[in-house]
Amino acid sequence: MSESDPDPCLRLTFHDALMAHPLIRELWHHFPENMFLVRAEPDGHFVVEAANPAQHATIGRECIGKPIASFMPAATAEAIYARYRECVTRDEPIRYEEHVAFFDEQGNEQFGYWLTLIVPLHNDAEDSQRVTHLFGIAQDVTELRNAREALERQNQVLEARVEERTAALQQANHELKLLNIQLEEMATRDFLTGCYNRRHIETLGQREVERARRYVSPLSALMLDLDAFKHVNDTLGHAAGDAALKRVAACLQQALRESDLLGRFGGDEFLILLPEIGREDATATAARLRQQVAELAGVSISVGVATLRHQGDSLESLAGRADQRLLDAKRQRYGQPHRD
Repeated sequence: MSESDPDPCLRLTFHDALMAHPLIRELWHHFPENMFLVRAEPDGHFVVEAANPAQHATIGRECIGKPIASFMPAATAEAIYARYRECVTRDEPIRYEEHVAFFDEQGNEQFGYWLTLIVPLHNDAEDSQRVTHLFGIAQDVTELRNAREALERQNQVLEARVEERTAALQQANHELKLLNIQLEEMATRDFLTGCYNRRHIETLGQREVERARRYVSPLSALMLDLDAFKHVNDTLGHAAGDAALKRVAACLQQALRESDLLGRFGGDEFLILLPEIGREDATATAARLRQQVAELAGVSISVGVATLRHQGDSLESLAGRADQRLLDAKRQRYGQPHRD
């Protein structure tokens, strides 16, 4: 018996069953999804034995009594055969989604996605275990699949836009942080020397005073200014004076510890706070700074030293004593106050 010539007894039996049961016949003719019966040939081929109207409408051509390969491309037919063989071998229903190509009655190739269920049937009186037929129901999910793919593409587009906007927002946040840092620098730093400005050195200094009092730890202050600074401005100009201030500030910043605080207190006057430093070490630091500034910046400075008194002292009183010691140092060096 050839593939194209189905067993008339089996086909008659199937149609007789439809005719004998009106409800089954109604279901077969009006079921909206594709239903089909495929005969499993002993040689491994599969022949369509019955197809409901929905299946006929999908294929658009007569398929009864024909092997699947006669109305489907070879690759599609082989993929379907593989599923059918799996169902026969396992002898249990299987469900899967497949991409199917088939030829319509004009010979044009059509494509679609199908959610298919195939069930093995046994119709061999001599061998009740042999799978003789496969009953299948296939639901066309092409529109659903296309809609899902379109949604995925749209999601990819949206995700790309979100990534772009997120990157732009991150860049804007980064630029804002840099701007805030610049603004903070402008608010806390002296524009000329780069040291803390007076307002900020006073804020930080008061914190150091409170910390030193709380932990009963030493804290010293140095008040210094440039000798004969007014003379430099009057004879060489303010540009020369500014350059001298920058050199002194740079030299001080290089010579001090990371924990030390340096601020421009006003004009040519600088305030330095030395945490954990007592009077003796502060005096030695003042001497070292005078020497380094003279050698590296080519500028003579005077320094006043004061150490925190833990009972009732404040930054204002500490800085005031250091300033008085600075005046005293100038009197000793010049015989009279030499405050520019």
